[in-house]
Amino acid sequence: MNRVATRTRTRAAKVATVGSLRFEQRGPGARRASQAKCRAIAKRPGKVEPVEGTSPATRAPGDELGHQEKISEQALRNLEVEVLSEGEGVKALGRFNDALEGLAGRKDWDRALEPVWAEMAYNLESFNPVFTACMLKVQCTIGSSDYVSRDACLQNLIQPLAGEYGLHERDPLGKTHRQLFSDWYTSVTRKPLSSILERSEGPDAELAPHAGRLLFAQMMRDVSTGGGRGDDPVEQASYALGYNLAVEYLADPEKTWLLESFRRLSEGLGWELEGRRLDWEFLEVHALGEKEHADIGHRAVALFVPSSHEAAVRQAMEDHDRDFAVYYNHLASVLE
Repeated sequence: MNRVATRTRTRAAKVATVGSLRFEQRGPGARRASQAKCRAIAKRPGKVEPVEGTSPATRAPGDELGHQEKISEQALRNLEVEVLSEGEGVKALGRFNDALEGLAGRKDWDRALEPVWAEMAYNLESFNPVFTACMLKVQCTIGSSDYVSRDACLQNLIQPLAGEYGLHERDPLGKTHRQLFSDWYTSVTRKPLSSILERSEGPDAELAPHAGRLLFAQMMRDVSTGGGRGDDPVEQASYALGYNLAVEYLADPEKTWLLESFRRLSEGLGWELEGRRLDWEFLEVHALGEKEHADIGHRAVALFVPSSHEAAVRQAMEDHDRDFAVYYNHLASVLE
């Protein structure tokens, strides 16, 4: 554990910030991804119960927020660095990737990875309802927020969600990210994704993704209630936008490190020498695309959130960073 902790600190220290965000982009596959795939946008769908607190607001016209000062660029950058770049989530990612690369020395690597595959498959799909809930919080400020700011904000938010389903501006309809994940899984394991799904679905399933289910429940609870910050629809939307930004921001190092770690694992286990034709597109798309999504999430906050709601954005980032760290620490413990 001491070795893992040391390597985790070293890995976390390599995270760099440039401009409003920036984690160091690593991995040879990222450089080879096509320009069309660079625009791919990230995350996941699922069936959820109706979101609480989503009725349109009915404020008096005098409460219009169009002329309120928006959160400053410097304040937003500071939050990204202080809460996310230096948070517990990045440390947990380092621990997990160290454990993942350590599988190269194990003969049972395929069995050890099974619960991780199950968690990742569920986690991938669970984010799309969260993105949708964030959008709904902004949409339901109708009558309470400035039309222009609201409209521009929503135009940004819809882009990553559309990309999940293969929709990209000026490009033919592509594969969904779920399809890309399935292709990647099959290329590594030589099995269809259904071989994992049928063992992970249901409350008593052998590979039930308990950590992913917990994270999903926490994300939906927090976004649906606006972090418990009261009844002001604009403040709840500000919280949701901060939460959306936290998800996109942490997804950048998440997918970049995952690509690098799986490439190292492939080399260590000699997968390609065994004749496995590995399909890296899922990871390559995300390793490049998540940085763009973080920029989009940043822009959505800057367009909409009043400066008086900076605390709501901070709380949202802290809430997701905390639960994201718990999820990846669990995955690390499965492999260690």
